Parts: sequence; structure tokens; C-alpha cells
Amino acid sequence: MFDIDLSELRALATDLGKIPARLLSDADAIVKRGAQNVKEHMAADLTASRSFRGAAGSVSYDSDYRPGLVQYEVGPDKARRGGALANIAYFGGANGGGGTVDIDAPLAAEEPRLTSAIDKLLDGLL
Repeated sequence: MFDIDLSELRALATDLGKIPARLLSDADAIVKRGAQNVKEHMAADLTASRSFRGAAGSVSYDSDYRPGLVQYEVGPDKARRGGALANIAYFGGANGGGGTVDIDAPLAAEEPRLTSAIDKLLDGLL
């Protein structure tokens, strides 16, 4: 039988339980700003494309709130004007394509700012 020391994990869980609920709204503001930045970057990438500039207005974001969770989904909305075209630019269609516009670049550009802002928010709490 193995003995596993979970004391540090339990201490972390206890510390996390002490974080004020207001930090969730602060974290939401940070992540929402990050989603907006990713959206703007994606729209700019589409605008710069000769073939897909008309699809730039289809990029949007939605929030998905659950207890203790801050989450946003960013990307082309097929229900909006140009959304199907943007979907082809990023993911391709029945006849191939996709990858014309880099879907990973906007998130990669935003990640350092987002993690830095979250780190500052959490600094000194644990």
C-alpha cells in the first residue's frame, strides 16, 4: 500500500476557500478584457485578409458563468453576417481550406497580459 501525503493539497484548498467572493468579479473583469483583446485581434486578422475581410464583424465572445468559474468563448459566430465565411477562414469547409487566418495567434498574444493580471490579483493571497 502507498502512503500519499495530501496535507499540502488540503492546506491549499483551505486557503482557496478563504479567497473573498469579490475576487471572482475582479477575475471576471480581467478575463473579459482578455476576451475583448482576443476578439479585436481576430477581427483585425480577418480585416487584413483580402479574402476574409468581410467576416471581421462576425467575431464575438460569450460568457459562460458557473459557480466559481470565469470563462469566455471567443470566435466567429455563424449566426452573424460573415460568420460562415470566418468559420471557413479558421477551420475550413467541405472543400478544404482552413488555417488561412491563425486562430492561435490572438490567444498567444494575450496570454502573457492575462496571466500577469491574474498573478497581480492573486499576489499575496496565498
